[in-house]
Amino acid sequence: MPTPSVELHPLTGDYVIARLPASAQVPDELLRHSPGDGYVSITRTPQELSIVCLSEQAPASAKIDGTWKALYASGPIPFGLTGVVTSLVAPLSAAGCAVFVTSTFDGDVLMVQSADSDRARTLLKEAGHTFTSASDVRTPTR
Repeated sequence: MPTPSVELHPLTGDYVIARLPASAQVPDELLRHSPGDGYVSITRTPQELSIVCLSEQAPASAKIDGTWKALYASGPIPFGLTGVVTSLVAPLSAAGCAVFVTSTFDGDVLMVQSADSDRARTLLKEAGHTFTSASDVRTPTR
């Protein structure tokens, strides 16, 4: 089966991955987040509360990793389509680029460290993925 090729939409801004204790409350300002305010992903596990957000939105008390650049894999991507995340991660991993992926109902957000963003873009193009033009940059909405 051929490797899926997807259209990637660069999201504007610098992103971070923030870690808070599992018992922490989700910051109210992130709950009031609107689609024009950048991408936000909030995930709670028994070990932690993880938040992906623009660097300027990061909770002050959180442990922070970043900065990262975010690429939205154009959706909706059917649940039965296999290999999409692998097709994005494999060429970057083979080249030593760190990645962080979050998935939504419709698509996937691939994040690469800011220092590797130009190299990652080249590697992803070589792997058959396409990018929107700068005028098409958008934030995913659900």
